[in-house]
Amino acid sequence: MSQSSFDPITVAPSATALALAKLAHSASWTQHPPEVTEHALKIVRDTLGVMLGGSTLAEVRKFAGMAPVLGAGEATIFGSPHTAAAHVAALVNGTGGVSLELDEGNQYAVNHPSIHMLPALWALAEEQGASGAQLMHALIVGYEIGVRVGAATRLRQPVHPFGSHTIVGTAAGAAVLLGMDIKQTATALEIAAGLCIASSQNAANAGASVRNLFTGFTNHNGLLAVRLAKAGFSGEPGALESVFGKVLGSGFELTVGEGLAPYYITRNYFKIYACSRWNHAPIEAAARIMADGDIALDAIEAIDVHTFDPATRLSGTTVANGYAAKHSIPYNVAAQVVYGSNSLEVYTDAHVQDARVQALLEKIRVLEDPALTALLPGIRAGRVTLRLSSGEVRTAQSEQPKGGFDNPLSEQELLEKFRLLAGMALPAAQVEALLKAIAALPGADSVRTVSSLLKTA
Repeated sequence: MSQSSFDPITVAPSATALALAKLAHSASWTQHPPEVTEHALKIVRDTLGVMLGGSTLAEVRKFAGMAPVLGAGEATIFGSPHTAAAHVAALVNGTGGVSLELDEGNQYAVNHPSIHMLPALWALAEEQGASGAQLMHALIVGYEIGVRVGAATRLRQPVHPFGSHTIVGTAAGAAVLLGMDIKQTATALEIAAGLCIASSQNAANAGASVRNLFTGFTNHNGLLAVRLAKAGFSGEPGALESVFGKVLGSGFELTVGEGLAPYYITRNYFKIYACSRWNHAPIEAAARIMADGDIALDAIEAIDVHTFDPATRLSGTTVANGYAAKHSIPYNVAAQVVYGSNSLEVYTDAHVQDARVQALLEKIRVLEDPALTALLPGIRAGRVTLRLSSGEVRTAQSEQPKGGFDNPLSEQELLEKFRLLAGMALPAAQVEALLKAIAALPGADSVRTVSSLLKTA
């Protein structure tokens, strides 16, 4: 039988995808304002720290050991001696980086852009021998595209934000790093939109670590999307409107301007509490109440937590394990009342099963306050009302949780966080050398000069 010849399957990208692709190519590294590049470097440092910390978890360590078999290559698996193909390294590092729930986020995207992009872009930059400036430019571009797509999307109630719209930013950054043209970039964005996964909110609430893989696969699939576009695959025209406006979301209203300014990347938040950001305002409101005077636990009759929609998704009082605790407002308020802390140490099964915590969980309700919902996206507020058996009522509200752009962490606090997390995987001397190398990243000829410090022996 003679070999048949077929025409390539070509489909022109939509106007939306072309507009985003044009935006992705609208600026160069030197055109970003200094405050943007400086803040982006803080995000890179913070994200590398959470990936190193997350690399120490048992399941992530085992996954890292599997990586070379899944795809051989030279991309670094952070916190390990292993290397793998870029898309596999992106999968493992992205999964580890989100596992501790300390990754930066952006309330306008309703997502965590850097951890959904940097693992993929770092692995690709290693593969390409890209400079530090090229990597950071790709991250800034991807971040801005990802936030815009996220802000335009109204996700359905059962859908977890992870594994959804940030994949478009991942693909945008990778396309810029590879030097793709506008049309090919647009195709990659629509392929990426078609490679989202079924990201269920209940995975996090139930304490299932498959939720962390949502982030890993955003990196993996976003990186593959640009490869597939280069191979000649075509995306669904209008995939963004279809996937984010109809399948995963109930609406998609995107406006694409002429340039990246005003930048969203400088309006992010860094976490100090090891749980979903939706918990942070209630945590701080509870802390203010407890700071007003000693309260005996058995004197607490009821606690009402008023918050915004969609934070009401985290209203569960039956907490399966320490990981599910990170996604329960009642647990996080109870932990603050009982332990006075929401650091990594309180998210264990033993802390969840503490009889004092369990008794308090039964007394906590989470309610939506439409007035708080109306403050979104600029303000994510929470109010806690505590009723005592004496009849006394104490109330506190938080509108600017610590770590946000409107209540930022100091440089010293960010450094302490990095040293803590990186130090979980690396010796102290290596952590200090890594800090210096990250500071010099914008001028580095290759990101590989930093990669050697992200490995273990």
